[in-house]
Amino acid sequence: MLFGQSVFQSVVERLKQEKEEEDAATPLPAGHRIAGFSSGFVVDTQIDAPQPANGSLDAYLAFLPDPAPPTDPKQQAEPEPMPAHLEKTALADVSAELAIHETDTAATLAEKRRAFARLNHPDRVKPQFRHNATLRMTAANLLIDQALRMLRTRQQGR
Repeated sequence: MLFGQSVFQSVVERLKQEKEEEDAATPLPAGHRIAGFSSGFVVDTQIDAPQPANGSLDAYLAFLPDPAPPTDPKQQAEPEPMPAHLEKTALADVSAELAIHETDTAATLAEKRRAFARLNHPDRVKPQFRHNATLRMTAANLLIDQALRMLRTRQQGR
């Protein structure tokens, strides 16, 4: 024990003194301190501070390739036209396309649903056509679910 302290206590005291000396030698930044959860941070009140605000973002962006130069609006491609089958969103059009018949079984109805979804599911079309694809899938699911309910009713009635 040194001067009535343990070795650990004397080391802690020496580290505190060194930290105080270091803090006294370091000038404080212009600003005010805001208390956080376990420590504070300094808000710089100098408007003309030369420090970049997004230093880490700038460093990240430096590694990215340069974006493509802006194209001439005259050279931009015309918007892609909507596929013809996505323009037909009426229930009657979807019903005719599905061609549901009373002789269909649950397996054939499931296959019709899968085949229709392959062409019309909103996740499989371009974003500008998703609204029409959603309407078509909603109508198809409604018609196929109704046909399945009618099939079950017929089977229970036998």
